[in-house]
Amino acid sequence: MGEIKKTVTLMDIEFINISRYSLLKKIVYPAIEENKKCFIVTANPEVVIETRDDPDFKAIVQSADYVVADGIGVVNASKFKGTPLKERVTGVDIMYDLLQYANDYKKRVFFLGASELVNKDVVKIVERDFPGVVIAGRRDGYFNRFDEEVSKLVLDSNPDIVFVALGAKRQEGWIYHNIESFDKGIFIGVGGSFDVLSGHIKRAPEIWIKFQLEWLYRLLKEPNRLKRDMKVLEFMLLHTPGIKWIMKKLGFSKTKSRSSRDGIR
Repeated sequence: MGEIKKTVTLMDIEFINISRYSLLKKIVYPAIEENKKCFIVTANPEVVIETRDDPDFKAIVQSADYVVADGIGVVNASKFKGTPLKERVTGVDIMYDLLQYANDYKKRVFFLGASELVNKDVVKIVERDFPGVVIAGRRDGYFNRFDEEVSKLVLDSNPDIVFVALGAKRQEGWIYHNIESFDKGIFIGVGGSFDVLSGHIKRAPEIWIKFQLEWLYRLLKEPNRLKRDMKVLEFMLLHTPGIKWIMKKLGFSKTKSRSSRDGIR
């Protein structure tokens, strides 16, 4: 049996090749206890395609301490490449794990993002289900990235964990542009996980996840996701033996030239 690589590279993005359990036990939890900083990106196929189309975003993702495979499409692509990732590591699962850890060890958590209603409901659910969590603070996602008051609000709360639910690109951009102001903390973009935690959106049933059909479940529930899911299809075609050669010849794998703007808004 060949040696398992510590990272697997897909379209210039290095994914850590580790189980969720090991990521938490060996990296994330020790970082919290040692008051270290850690920037985690949860990348699905859509995110990887976005890094190809936006070099500024690509640089931000590549600057993260760890990128995990949040999407079965990423795991399958790694298998096609012959360097299989151990497993899918989703942002919502990491969020629940970190909430349980914070509950057990009385850690301070800040909730940043989503609508005011969803954000408030998330905190209510956490207070009910994870009473040991210290709510460092909360703020909805309706603000400009350059709003220094929001950054100060999070900084002054002295959080151990910061969940950022601003949607892909914007959440990673916020972390990238603000993390240097902090002395410690786990910073992770969790996308739509606040909607799931608050109960506003239901996660796919286990049977759909087992048969790798979570994307179809979401599409049926949210038909407006079709355009986004086309990027998932494009990603898979770029990593499917036989088809990927044609896709590359057509220029689908090429990174766009760097833009002159300051990337992530």
